[in-house]
Amino acid sequence: MLDATWTLILAISLVVYLWLLIGIGALASRRASDSAEEFLLAGRTLPMPMAVVTLLATWFGAGVMLTVTDEVAASGLQAATMDPIGVGLCLFVAGWCLARPLWNMGILTVCDFYARRFNVATEKLAAVILVPSYFGWIAVQFLALARLLELFFGLDLAWGVFVTMVAGTGYTMLGGLRAVVWTDIFQLGLVLVGVVWLAAMTFAEVGWEQTQVAVSQAAVVGPDWLEVVLLMDLLVVGCLGNLPAQDLVQRFLCVRSATAASRACYWAGGGYLLFGLFPIFMGVVAAQVLPESQTQVVIGIATKLMSGPVMVVFILAVVSAVLSTIDGAILAPASVLAQNLVPASVRERYGTVTVNRCAVLFVALCSMATAFSGSSAYELLEEAYSLMLVGLLVPLLGGLWLPRRPPSAAIASMLVGTAVWFPHLFLVDSDWLAEPWLGPLGLYFPLNITATICSALAFLLVGKDQRPTF
Repeated sequence: MLDATWTLILAISLVVYLWLLIGIGALASRRASDSAEEFLLAGRTLPMPMAVVTLLATWFGAGVMLTVTDEVAASGLQAATMDPIGVGLCLFVAGWCLARPLWNMGILTVCDFYARRFNVATEKLAAVILVPSYFGWIAVQFLALARLLELFFGLDLAWGVFVTMVAGTGYTMLGGLRAVVWTDIFQLGLVLVGVVWLAAMTFAEVGWEQTQVAVSQAAVVGPDWLEVVLLMDLLVVGCLGNLPAQDLVQRFLCVRSATAASRACYWAGGGYLLFGLFPIFMGVVAAQVLPESQTQVVIGIATKLMSGPVMVVFILAVVSAVLSTIDGAILAPASVLAQNLVPASVRERYGTVTVNRCAVLFVALCSMATAFSGSSAYELLEEAYSLMLVGLLVPLLGGLWLPRRPPSAAIASMLVGTAVWFPHLFLVDSDWLAEPWLGPLGLYFPLNITATICSALAFLLVGKDQRPTF
């Protein structure tokens, strides 16, 4: 742990760093005319490398760097199935089947697709499903950074969540996506340097032989077929659950061409899988470095192996990782809220950018409330992915690949998938569909896959085919 002098230096560094981010947001706000395309997509003028950076920065946050690493330390490599493996693969799938057609449609949000392909009612229902699905994901980031502030400064967790919310929301409200991208560039640089540096120090501490032993132990999966099915369920959540995500779509819509959009997803997916290996490695060997504790692994290893200025730089890297996820994750549902749920007359009266900034604040406050809900961080992360998977994935892919399906099919798909999935929120340990009733009968249906299949059946069976609309 840092001594008093270095703790003070860290506090000063964090304050300076946050003011720098706010300054970048203020500078970006000078480019923000009263245009939704400028505020939400940076005018569709970003080069592909910047899209790759912002995709990586958005994905590489508290989920993989802190939360999932703890899960790997506790239960082995199977805990990395959803994130980073599934989430990394999601970027490749997006580049393959989504980036080109959605970019060519010229939409602002993913819910615009539902309006264009189906109708306004489908757009509104998709927005109602999508917006709250982000609250848990953002809450994960709030909690992760708040625990860091509690560890180093003794700040109460509730106040830590509030401070994190204010910090992540401020510059996002000012400059929109352009501010997010500009801050992501040097945030990601700090993150990758810090993660690679700590992983190298960890490997030097553990050694090759102990690393081999730790990997062989962590890779063991129980012979129970139910465990394998649950792992497949998690892989589907990670790989497909993010495809309808606004933050993903927003980042490949902001580039200059459909080809650049697709390539940005491929490069970001490869980078995420590569750099995701470093924190996972630290989770695998955590027992060798921290035999006394398997929680807050990354911070614990850093505290043990680093000191003084090196530790200050690493903590700034962790803060960067979390903030780079927070800003994009808040802007995404706020975009949908402002563009697809708020009436056009309100945007015309008060201005598009003003309405979007108010939406950013609203999403941040709702996410802060979610952080106080008492659920574990990993559960919140999983719920965020699952709701988009079961409610929005099928009408998105079906709308692209089956152009004759009517709006009633899309609405039925959303409602059925969500209705099948939603009751599990009120059940304890409900990884399986209706486990308290079906489990004693020996019937085990993985919740997310089953709900998605039900959604697909509704999309295929409800309504009569019509002439293509686009």
